[in-house]
Amino acid sequence: MRISDFLGTGTLIRLFLRRDRYLLPLWMFLPVILGLIVAVTFTAMADKGMQSVLAEFDKDPLVSAVLGPVMSFDLSGAIVWRGTSQMALVLGIGSLLTVIRHTRRDEETGRSELIRAYAVGPYANLTAALLLAVILNISSGALIALSNIALGGTAAGSFLLGGTMSVVGCFFAGIGALGVQLRENSGTARGIGVAVLGLGIVMMVLNNLGGGYTLLRWITPMAWQRVTKPFAGNHGWSLIYFAAFAAIPVVIAYVLSARRDLGAGVLLARPGLPEAAPNFSSPLALAWRLHKRSFIGWLAGTVLYIVVFSAFSPGLSKSGGISGWLSGLGGTDWTDEAGLGYVFISIGIYLVSLFVAAYAITAVLRMKKEENEGRAEMLVDKQVSRIRWMSSHLIAAALCSAALLMATGISGGLAYGLAAGDLSNGFWRIFGMNVSKISPVWILLGITALLYGLWPRITALSWVVWASFGILELVWEAQVIDWSLMRISPFSYAHYTIDITNLPLLPLLGLLCLSAILTGIGLIGFRNRDISTKA
Repeated sequence: MRISDFLGTGTLIRLFLRRDRYLLPLWMFLPVILGLIVAVTFTAMADKGMQSVLAEFDKDPLVSAVLGPVMSFDLSGAIVWRGTSQMALVLGIGSLLTVIRHTRRDEETGRSELIRAYAVGPYANLTAALLLAVILNISSGALIALSNIALGGTAAGSFLLGGTMSVVGCFFAGIGALGVQLRENSGTARGIGVAVLGLGIVMMVLNNLGGGYTLLRWITPMAWQRVTKPFAGNHGWSLIYFAAFAAIPVVIAYVLSARRDLGAGVLLARPGLPEAAPNFSSPLALAWRLHKRSFIGWLAGTVLYIVVFSAFSPGLSKSGGISGWLSGLGGTDWTDEAGLGYVFISIGIYLVSLFVAAYAITAVLRMKKEENEGRAEMLVDKQVSRIRWMSSHLIAAALCSAALLMATGISGGLAYGLAAGDLSNGFWRIFGMNVSKISPVWILLGITALLYGLWPRITALSWVVWASFGILELVWEAQVIDWSLMRISPFSYAHYTIDITNLPLLPLLGLLCLSAILTGIGLIGFRNRDISTKA
């Protein structure tokens, strides 16, 4: 590497900052907002004292299995214990998308080729994207630290928490940079990043199931706060190790960047068949081919996740009592109705449904990518109607998201039934819990289809809707809002506090009808609007 290889990096950083002047503050402030929500949550519950509330959670085997043991029994410790996983997830997603947007995405759209027509070094684009992600993470970490200081946390612990979250985000920025070098498609790069995020969540759960201090915490970014220990010892020296760990994918990305052509990947795409298969003769077949690889990756991740939850759930339910807060959610003793053996797994299934909803959104947004790259115009210009083209992608997205929930129901039901020694009852109950989440997931699919059909420029609003449903869950669990407001979320109609045998079917059928209406409006809108072209 020479200094000239980085020529133009400063100019590109300014360009990227201007392009992301709206997105960057969103990713920067969202982790801070999540931390403040956690603070409000525990402040609202701490009528008997913060220490007693956290001590009750710490003794709860189910809560401790998901979040690990509490490290510090005060408000700052509550934020670390309850909020760091969400903060790490948001910063990880933001860092991944930021790096991929300014590297592989720019190569796909031709911006990188245009930029390199000027005096720009070969590493300038990648370096500027990574530095932008570093700016994002350091700024967000500083805001997290300042917000904790404002809530009464010590300066040392607050800045250590912010530093830990910043290093986590930088690690996933490196993963994004590495994924960009491997394949020539931005969707594949995002898939690699999401797979690493999912693996990190699974490893965090396994670490928490092992008591929170297993060797996994050293290689699991979602559990790095258990090494740095903000407000519980402040082991700041470990940030050096994590910074070096985060630099590994960055170094590999730079090495691979020099070994590939612009627009290509290190792993070359396989050539297509000389002739199409007989069944590859419809828009639906093409849509399935485009969605298949992503679906298989999500299938592997969700099945692995639910099997871990299902296998450990029967043993955890026998290890002790459940906290009064958890059992009293919704104003009823729902844990007695569901049975202790199903409490842990029902929460796990609820979380899976949120992830599958995210998959449904990405599957629908595949159409926007096809349109932006000019392939949609090429197809609808032939003997393929707009309605048929869009509906083929929506059918693939709907069936694949439903298949994910059914697959997790089958694998989770088998794992739980075998672990509990009650295969007949356990299997069908777990399977029913998963299938009941199809209706809420399809609502997100319908909203995304509506936005794409009518206003394709603001399809990112679907992610805001998805995140708002998660935030509603958090503030409801904190008892800041009552159940009537929680009903805004479609996931409340198949909530984990509702026993599967008492699940109301009419609202779920209503959600299916509503998703069909939203999808239909989106189809009509797409039929009547202009199609974007690369020109």
